[in-house]
Amino acid sequence: MPDRNSPSDQTVKQLQEKIHFLETRLEEVHLYTHVLLEIVRALNSSLDTRVIANNIISAISALVAVEKVTVCLCVDLDKSFEVIGIFDSSTPYPKLPPHYDYSFIRQVVGNEKTYYNPRPNHEDPWGLVCCLPLLNAQRKIGCINIHSIRQAEITPAQMEFLETLAGYAASALHNALLYAIVQRDSITDGLTEIYNYRYFQKRLREQISLCQRRQPHASLGLLILDVDNFKSFNDRYGHQFGDTALKTVVKILASHLREEDILARYGGEEFVLLVPDATTESIKSISEKVRNLIEFTRIINPDNQEDVSITVSIGATLWRPEDTVTSFIARADHALYRAKNTGRNQSILE
Repeated sequence: MPDRNSPSDQTVKQLQEKIHFLETRLEEVHLYTHVLLEIVRALNSSLDTRVIANNIISAISALVAVEKVTVCLCVDLDKSFEVIGIFDSSTPYPKLPPHYDYSFIRQVVGNEKTYYNPRPNHEDPWGLVCCLPLLNAQRKIGCINIHSIRQAEITPAQMEFLETLAGYAASALHNALLYAIVQRDSITDGLTEIYNYRYFQKRLREQISLCQRRQPHASLGLLILDVDNFKSFNDRYGHQFGDTALKTVVKILASHLREEDILARYGGEEFVLLVPDATTESIKSISEKVRNLIEFTRIINPDNQEDVSITVSIGATLWRPEDTVTSFIARADHALYRAKNTGRNQSILE
């Protein structure tokens, strides 16, 4: 009868165990490879940072038993963070505690190395088990934070997967941020950071189309504002201070807008304001209010600390059912012409 503990039997047993281990490992590698391919597709399917963050969290949840995860973007020269994705298995409406302390996360991202704590403080549900910086050659993008897990530890294979995921995630978020910059720059004015002429024309056509569908219950107001004697202002104080004056006008206008109002730079020292659901009374009130505020706002000239003021002339009108884009603008422009040629620093409604 053969000895069960003979060297040959032990060797066979060891080989079988090794084969089983390798098969298990191969299955894990196959699973991770399949999941990573799906993740890459998902991450590159959107240029919305929040959609990408949700895809990142879904990918992590597929292979690690996580309880709480956040995805953050670096903002303000990497000194603060914006949470763009958050997961908490205990609630469909997760949120970080008020005044959450990002100081340690900031330190990890600054060091540009993965942090893993196999023995986290379980008394702090939003502590840190793992922080994966999201980096590329140009900048620090953000980080993935695993705050708590349902398993004993993150295995080496899982950590390898997480770090690979972080590389793909950084690339996807970087592309999304670049796209957002291009989109923003294509519709905003470089000096004042409000909408530009092209975007205003697009939104104006949309608003007029909406009015045409909703009539007779539709209304739309349009204001064209022009800074009075702006060429003389620039000649006297210089273009740099002239830019400050234009920014002041925008600041006053923006502080009195509703969410649905549309403010844009029309060109040079001219601005336009679209006011949906406007009435004769509301347009008159808005026009006079902003005109008065601008007139009595003091702008400090940094060269000599002189108090300087500016005024604006305003042409306003309300949409009429027979209006085209051209006729609507022309009527407001004619009202502005009248305001400037009958004394300036006034608003006229046509």
